[in-house]
Amino acid sequence: MPERKVALYAIATAIAVAGVVSQYVIPSSWMPAGWAGYILDLIIVYGLGLLAFFLAFGVRPLRNYVRRLDLSAREGFRWYGTFALIGILLAFALAIGYVAVDYSRYTELIHQTTNVQNAGAANPLFYILFSLFFVGFVEETLFRGYVFGTLLTIFGTKRWRVYAVWTSLLFAGVHLYYAQTYLEVSPIYYVQLVALGLAFSYTYALSGGNLLVIALIHGGFDAISFFSLTSAGKTDNIALVLSYGLVFCSALWALVLYLRNPSPRDSWDGAPEVTAQEWPPLPRSEKAPR
Repeated sequence: MPERKVALYAIATAIAVAGVVSQYVIPSSWMPAGWAGYILDLIIVYGLGLLAFFLAFGVRPLRNYVRRLDLSAREGFRWYGTFALIGILLAFALAIGYVAVDYSRYTELIHQTTNVQNAGAANPLFYILFSLFFVGFVEETLFRGYVFGTLLTIFGTKRWRVYAVWTSLLFAGVHLYYAQTYLEVSPIYYVQLVALGLAFSYTYALSGGNLLVIALIHGGFDAISFFSLTSAGKTDNIALVLSYGLVFCSALWALVLYLRNPSPRDSWDGAPEVTAQEWPPLPRSEKAPR
């Protein structure tokens, strides 16, 4: 077992998690006022983890960031539709259970608003653009490209689904503001976050390492949430149509692909299992002759 790489991975992951979680524990009074504080917060939240992984593993897990776009688009919408629908159904089942146990407590908590929502309501246009062009790319680079992808560069793809599950749980877990706001009903949101993490992990793995498509889907998902806050929430219905419409169309695409081929092979070039030395796989035209 590559003990040194595992140790480096554990350190880099701990730094990344500490950076993301810092936004919930560092008092705002400790940060500079205005844009200086905002930029410093972003550097701590995302920059520390990205830097730790870059220093430890370079850019190898990101090698196919923009390659295989056709394959990634197919896999991205297939798995987004599949897992987002599963997440919605699980959240709905949980909501029914909470209502049955204590309806008044459920309604009290579910109507709370997070700090992120409050900030978005104050400046929704900024947060829409920020989600589309920054958050989706940075979080996918960190969590799918590095936290998930680095495991494939260490161990290969034999157990990639196990790595996808654990990193998706980690991705959901660092969103502490859901637990802080919704308390005991927060699993309604966490099951959907885990589902999204799985969708993006599956896309990264089965496209051979593309991150561009899932970064755009991730950013679009967040942007729709902030769009619902524009005009004091008057766009809620439009946002719901956009959000559930994307899920429905993606799920329909997943069904079409399933009906066309109920037992697809893994999508990367070559054998279903790729060794650690071969991940992410290079396009055939760039592979050295054997």
